[in-house]
Amino acid sequence: MNNAQWPRLNLAAGPVDVAAKTLRALSQPVLYHYDPAFIDLFARTCELLRQVYRTRYDVVIMQAEAILGLEAAAASIIRPGDTVLNLVSGVFGKWFEDFIRRYGGEPIELAVPFNEAIDPADVQAALERHPEISVLSVVHSETPSGTINPVREIGRVAKEHGVITIVDTVSGLGSELLSPEEWGIDIAVAGPQKCLSGPPGLSLLAVSPDAWARMENRTDPLRGSFLSILDWKATWLEQRRFPYTPSVSEIYALESTLRQTVEEGVEAVIARHQMIARACRVAVKALGLELWPAREAIAAPCCTAVHLPDGVTDEALRGTMRDRYGVMISGGYGELAGKLFRLGHMGIAAHPTTLIAQLGVLERSLADLGHPIAFGAGVGAALAELAGWDDREGLGTRDSGRRGGGA
Repeated sequence: MNNAQWPRLNLAAGPVDVAAKTLRALSQPVLYHYDPAFIDLFARTCELLRQVYRTRYDVVIMQAEAILGLEAAAASIIRPGDTVLNLVSGVFGKWFEDFIRRYGGEPIELAVPFNEAIDPADVQAALERHPEISVLSVVHSETPSGTINPVREIGRVAKEHGVITIVDTVSGLGSELLSPEEWGIDIAVAGPQKCLSGPPGLSLLAVSPDAWARMENRTDPLRGSFLSILDWKATWLEQRRFPYTPSVSEIYALESTLRQTVEEGVEAVIARHQMIARACRVAVKALGLELWPAREAIAAPCCTAVHLPDGVTDEALRGTMRDRYGVMISGGYGELAGKLFRLGHMGIAAHPTTLIAQLGVLERSLADLGHPIAFGAGVGAALAELAGWDDREGLGTRDSGRRGGGA
């Protein structure tokens, strides 16, 4: 058995490192899920989630990793024969087509290269060409590509056409100042293991009244299933009961994670992610490396995706950073494997000390692999970009709100 040494820093693209407070919350004694103390805690967690989503919509916490929430949205919303516009700008957007077909939908794909973002004008044109479209699916933050889509503008176009929207914001929640109401999102699906810096294992949904109506008005509403969002409405939202035993310890962790987010301030958390991401991109360019996104305006705040330089393989770079220096980062995923690497800066890792450590190890590792590097070029550029940061203020204070309203 290979007992690999654990890395000193987990700076991958998720799951990410978890705060000490959250780890302590996980260790609390397991309560009976109908104990009044747990009912109160679950209700408090839902209210915190609404604050983090910045929504008045109902929220649902499903008891498995966010892929459950995405499949549940497809299974609950898509009816056999429905025409679904699937927006594809990356690996996860493409994979959602499997759910569309599994539940009887007929997908129409609107795709761009996996270093690009969807143009809302193209969405408008597609909806005008195909008035039969009733559902639209889109990934907000394509973690494998390090890109974001302009979901606010896309959602508003969809609402003008009466189209229900399913949005994967697994790595978007906490990195962009979104609002389901303002952005025209009917079902938003997130997970705690990205920018919220929690452990994986739960699906965090915000559900609009239009989405509930569509689920309930089907000829065969999905009920009595682990995938049923309606079961959560009929039990928790209406009766303060559960459709099955919830993941008690994971709810402890989620409550802690969301409480820390609200205490810091949702806007401050987002500003922190965006300022660190900006400093990371500045550093990458100062090292003579090329960002993977076609233009910086569509670069995601959750991680920075970078073209592998000539002569350096993904395996060698990530292996050197992890095995020699204890820093774990992510490579390309799916069809992007071997083409890029990703520097993670999510959750508690969205901080200058962590970023500088990561960039320093990146510089050292590239040099070890024979790639020409001016030591300190990336670190110095990032430090210059971080002028004005002040932990006492809770966030970076210089230009910290730029891009906070949308993609």
